[in-house]
Amino acid sequence: MTITSDDCQLREALGNLLKASDELASAIELSSESFDTGLLDEIAPSKRELILAANAARKILNAGTSTRPDITKKAIAANIEAMRKMLMDTVLRTSEAFQAIQAGEQNQAIGAMLDLDRDLEDALALHRAAVALHRTGRAS
Repeated sequence: MTITSDDCQLREALGNLLKASDELASAIELSSESFDTGLLDEIAPSKRELILAANAARKILNAGTSTRPDITKKAIAANIEAMRKMLMDTVLRTSEAFQAIQAGEQNQAIGAMLDLDRDLEDALALHRAAVALHRTGRAS
């Protein structure tokens, strides 16, 4: 299989994305230890989102040489798998919240639901990324 310049550029871009994601996640983690990150929390991607993006890039980079459609398909698959796992966890935590409220444990129910909004936003970001990759793949 021949590696085209497009493949090299795509792999280089993914490598840069991986490095930037790791560096940004580290910077967010370090800064959160030294000051209130309220504003940063509003504008920065979540650490989970950065980790998901970095892991998707790693899977593609570790996949070996592939054609562009194969790389796109693998990237979409990685996003779908991460989204599936996230939504399965969300369903489990929602079920726990329902069982707790049925048992009269309001605090436990709310505790089980905390951060569900963030998880759903992350899942939506993965969905949008997969759809964007699909649309980009069809356009080329």
